[in-house]
Amino acid sequence: MEGSKSEASAGEAREEIIYTSVKFSQTPPLKAKAAQEKRAPSLWPAVVPGLAIGFGILSISLAIALIWKMNDSHPRCPEQWVAYRGSCYSFSKQKKDWRSSQESCWAQGAHLLVISDTSEMDLFKSIQTGCFWIGLRNSTGSGWIWEDGSIFNGTKVLSNSPVQHCVVLMKDYFQASSCEFSAPWICEKSLR
Repeated sequence: MEGSKSEASAGEAREEIIYTSVKFSQTPPLKAKAAQEKRAPSLWPAVVPGLAIGFGILSISLAIALIWKMNDSHPRCPEQWVAYRGSCYSFSKQKKDWRSSQESCWAQGAHLLVISDTSEMDLFKSIQTGCFWIGLRNSTGSGWIWEDGSIFNGTKVLSNSPVQHCVVLMKDYFQASSCEFSAPWICEKSLR
């Protein structure tokens, strides 16, 4: 019986079930907690206001640069000058000889009027009533040449005398005149 008793207690031990309970805490395991502590704290909340200010300054700077560029991209004529098709025109109120009129235009970064086509001629016919020095001259007796060096090939220049080497623009025509005659003048320069 002794043998069967030891077999019975061995059998009972095998059939015995062991229960255990495990409680999980709310803290992360030690390895995960150590990894979190090694990571840098989140800077996002501190960076957002700085980014907002930076983007604001950048936006204002770009807007100012754009406005400044737009002002430069729209060329303007100086005060008292008339703009037409890429040029600025000034009508003097003073009277001078042809050479002095030319020098007055040069002093303003301009030149005496050079009429390049019929539409420009039509403009000046419509807006002026007197006579004005223009940049047309016959200094060599070989023909009429504009101040920019181009050859005059428009309507005829009316002349009363062989000593008339400069031209005034009348309402409807070109009139040769002595270059010493005092008249107002028209200056022209490109828009900038």
